[in-house]
Amino acid sequence: MLQKIANFVTEKRWYVVGFWIVAAALVVTFSPQLSDSTSNDQASFLPSEYESAVAQDIASEAFPQEEGQPALILLKRSDGKQLTPADKQEVLAVTQELNNANIDKVTSVVTASQLVSENGKIQLVTAQIDAGLGTGPQDEAVLESIKELRLELSEQTDGTDLTYAVTGSLAISLDTQESTGDAEMIVGLVTVLLILLLPTIVFRSPFAGILSLVSVGIVYVMSTSLLALTAQIFDFNVNGQLTALLIVVLFGIGTDYILFLLFRYRERLRSGDHTRGAVSFALTRAGEAILSAALVVAAAFTAMFAASLGFFSSLAPGLVISVLLMLVAVLTLVPALLAIIGDKIFWPSKKWQTAQKGDLSGRLGSLVANNPIKVSAIVLLALGGLMAGMTQYKTTFDLISQLPPDTESSKGFKEMTSAFPAGTSSPTTVYVKSDSKLTQESLLPLATALSEAKGVANILPVRTSDPGSSAMPQPAQLSPDGKAATISLILDEDPTSTQAMEDVSGPIRDAAHSTGLDAQIAVGGETASYADLQEATTQDILTIVPIAAGIIFVILAVLLRSLVAPIYLLISVGIGVVATLGATSLLFVGLGDGGGLIFMLPILLYLFVVAVGTDYNILMITRLREEIHKEGKHPEIATKNAIEHTAPTLISAGVILAGTFASLMLAGLSLLTQMGFSVAFGISLGAFVISLILIPAVSTVLGRWVWWPSKVKKERR
Repeated sequence: MLQKIANFVTEKRWYVVGFWIVAAALVVTFSPQLSDSTSNDQASFLPSEYESAVAQDIASEAFPQEEGQPALILLKRSDGKQLTPADKQEVLAVTQELNNANIDKVTSVVTASQLVSENGKIQLVTAQIDAGLGTGPQDEAVLESIKELRLELSEQTDGTDLTYAVTGSLAISLDTQESTGDAEMIVGLVTVLLILLLPTIVFRSPFAGILSLVSVGIVYVMSTSLLALTAQIFDFNVNGQLTALLIVVLFGIGTDYILFLLFRYRERLRSGDHTRGAVSFALTRAGEAILSAALVVAAAFTAMFAASLGFFSSLAPGLVISVLLMLVAVLTLVPALLAIIGDKIFWPSKKWQTAQKGDLSGRLGSLVANNPIKVSAIVLLALGGLMAGMTQYKTTFDLISQLPPDTESSKGFKEMTSAFPAGTSSPTTVYVKSDSKLTQESLLPLATALSEAKGVANILPVRTSDPGSSAMPQPAQLSPDGKAATISLILDEDPTSTQAMEDVSGPIRDAAHSTGLDAQIAVGGETASYADLQEATTQDILTIVPIAAGIIFVILAVLLRSLVAPIYLLISVGIGVVATLGATSLLFVGLGDGGGLIFMLPILLYLFVVAVGTDYNILMITRLREEIHKEGKHPEIATKNAIEHTAPTLISAGVILAGTFASLMLAGLSLLTQMGFSVAFGISLGAFVISLILIPAVSTVLGRWVWWPSKVKKERR
């Protein structure tokens, strides 16, 4: 099949390129904007059966006017002394002016004498931000309201003894977005430079890098347009983080696949074939690795459809579409362009005319082929040492610690947690929904049980006009129809800490459901959502990984005609992921601040180390199969040749993909440093150690059994 495709593409090269140009123009012209189907609704991440999602539903139905999250404003004296009575009056005046400013999305701004810190130096003001249905903390209008709030505060405190800081989850989202803006520019710049410069250095020609950049760029534009069209037809939302992931995935694997093809093309040119048949030959031989690698990556992403979390399932369509389109492009568009350009793709260098010496790669091939057992043992021992770092593994949802310490939300948060109970930054809310009217008296047993639960510092009082109660602050806020209520709890631990999540999912929820109140009760809020998200993420990983492994096993078994090779290929990938997590845990937890790894790291490692990193294993094993099945080489000779010819491709491809992620470490953010290091390390480990050394070493040890039950061609040395 690949031979027929290769012959057709090279013969009809101008028609193929013309078809892609017309197709790209039509797709982009008649597809809607991807932004029309993009959603940042964090609630959609959790399935409806989780308690925090139930709480959100009650909130949307019974308290629509209070939907959203509070921005927390800290007001204090510039000299750091206690607030005077005049200062407190000034705080009230500032609060009133903020209400009068009619800032978009800000529904109310309130403060009270109870919101003065124990040391009397800080007064807390809460501004309720209306996120509205279908929006979330990343919504541009919501973030803009935080900017306007800060500008208004600057004007109102100008000329007074007061200074301010706005913090809370929304302010943290804004500062995170602004802090990562430079990081995105750095990553984009480094990615483009790597794609342009590395192929230029490897092939001593700028056209190799330009070919990759142009081809992948066309696929990226078409992928986003096709995704937008698919989302419109099938009526689903696209995760707002997908665009950034698509850039890395497409430019990473796309450049890798193009390098696979260019190296085989150059190898064929060196054998003396300077015709378009050289392109056809290169595509036929490299196409097997490209086809299997792309199908494996697509399979890994397809498994994400089985996830219950919207975070996973909303990423799957775009990733699958982009990978499959990239596969079609590398099998058609790229070789068609290559057939048109010919050996001028390597201009002005003439190095491609010189036979490859393979000094280092040849010596490495000989070392592995002659000592496969020793090499396997050494590599496995080293990987085992890295895996031991898993003893330090723990995760965190504490995003504030990932921000630069000089951001306003970070400084404000630290001041607030030092002056108020740790949970003040994000109260946990208990929602009650009943078929009959509720009163403060009927809710008192629930409030009492909650106040006595482990992990609760106090209940946040509210003023109510409920006819059945006094005008004094009460524990519950009743809905307008009296059939729903909320009780807000201040936790005694950081709301993003593991302990807070354990308290909310354990004793606090137990207390909420222990009073026998005839009503639906759900514990919600940021901490509750994090606890449910952690549980759902764990369950989804346990679901996705076996499904992906099963699909990948079938693909590898069919393409390699073997039941043995897929087993140790999958095992090696699993070892690589655990070793990467171990090394990252050791560096950032054991030797670092000990705070924990950001909770999304296992997801990222799945997306890139398992899915994309498997490409390198496939490149090596298909070359080994070619040397043994098609050339009839002895396993040792096959190993030497495979390493010698594959090493430049593996190293070049690995450097590009790993370098893209490593650039995140230049951003100066702890979150991005962890992400950059772990994924870059995992890809490097997979490309330079597992694929380049371990896979051929183990294959040499197993010999002909690697390909069982296939029959191996008679060996010749």
